[in-house]
Amino acid sequence: MKKYRFLLSIFLVLALAAGCGGTTDDADDKKSENGAVQEEKEGIRKINQEIANDEVIQATLVDIKKVEDEVFGNSIEVKFEVVNKTDKTIEVQARQVSADGKMIDESMLSMSQEIAPGKTADAVLTIMEFEGTELPKMEDNFEMILHVFSWDDMEFEHDYPVKVEF
Repeated sequence: MKKYRFLLSIFLVLALAAGCGGTTDDADDKKSENGAVQEEKEGIRKINQEIANDEVIQATLVDIKKVEDEVFGNSIEVKFEVVNKTDKTIEVQARQVSADGKMIDESMLSMSQEIAPGKTADAVLTIMEFEGTELPKMEDNFEMILHVFSWDDMEFEHDYPVKVEF
């Protein structure tokens, strides 16, 4: 009887371990131009592509996520992780945003993130769907300029091109 309980408990432990184990589905994984792996699951496209790494910032495009909201409307969030390497407070904004070769109306865009010297922040570009507008499909590519400047020093301006092929 103890033998059967022992075998049953081993079977249950193995079944639980198999159920908790992760699998990788390479069919959803793609590589961008710079070799960053892109993975799409449940409306989130993981990019993890380094955009810039110089004396001013280190910026990584983390992911692109489709958000469905019945109250505020549907949107797309493009998340960057930005490290401020300067001794100035900087502002990060999006400029010239396009998807699949078509410019996105600026009234649909929202992105402005202040980052203190030596700090890291998530800068999120939100593309919002309004009445009479339609969210871009983002089937082929996404392009924009990551614009970095300082309100305290109007001479301080840097632009970083962002281009992701899907």
